[in-house]
Amino acid sequence: MNLPAQRPASSVVSGVSLALRGLRLALASSAVRRLYLRLALALTVTAALLVAGLGYVIWAVIPAPTSAWLAVLAWSLRVVATAVTLLVAPLLALFLVNIVLPFLGEDVFLAGLRAVDPARADELAAARGTALATAVGSSVRRLLYFVGVSVAIFGVALVPVFGVVLGPLAQLWFTARMLSWELLDPYFERRGIDYGGQRAAMKAHRATMFGFGAPWAMLLAIPVVGPLGFGLAQAGAALLVREVLEPGERALGPADAEA
Repeated sequence: MNLPAQRPASSVVSGVSLALRGLRLALASSAVRRLYLRLALALTVTAALLVAGLGYVIWAVIPAPTSAWLAVLAWSLRVVATAVTLLVAPLLALFLVNIVLPFLGEDVFLAGLRAVDPARADELAAARGTALATAVGSSVRRLLYFVGVSVAIFGVALVPVFGVVLGPLAQLWFTARMLSWELLDPYFERRGIDYGGQRAAMKAHRATMFGFGAPWAMLLAIPVVGPLGFGLAQAGAALLVREVLEPGERALGPADAEA
């Protein structure tokens, strides 16, 4: 199943606005606050393990300097690689948790959507959704795509001088959009939208998805406390559905989705 033709204009500013409104929505909802701690705990532990593991690899791969010039280069590479790692690890954690424990994110997402559109939330909750094998397959494809591009960006980050700037910026641009995509996983799964349909939707709203994901990506990259915001981001993603993917009062039916 694919989404219908996308109607609203896509902009970074509207995405950032939705992210801030999503934060207020999540903080104001008692249902979200009640559910998000389970998701935040699972993601915080997973992200911490990934940061520790990737950090160890970074320091092991970059050789010890043997001169003053090499010392400056080595430390620059380590700082840039660490910045990229802090952006990558939280989203990797979200991928893994969504594959192993998908109900955690779905419960929080539906609680957020119920706060702004109860009828649509109930409709999604009652939908048959995607078959388990298909849903896992889409999640794995997104994970492999994210890892592949991130490895390429990491290679760019290791280029002296230019990589110090381009690497983290490229990773932020890519991570922000992928974060929005992954936060919408409960919606895509409930709507039965396949991987191709998901990519089309994300491409149609590339700027908005970046604007929404960028503030959350930077928040989640803060060591220790950042991942605690995962549940808030997941609930806030309900606004992407309500105002971007399915704008208007009426939820989409099967006929709309195939139009």
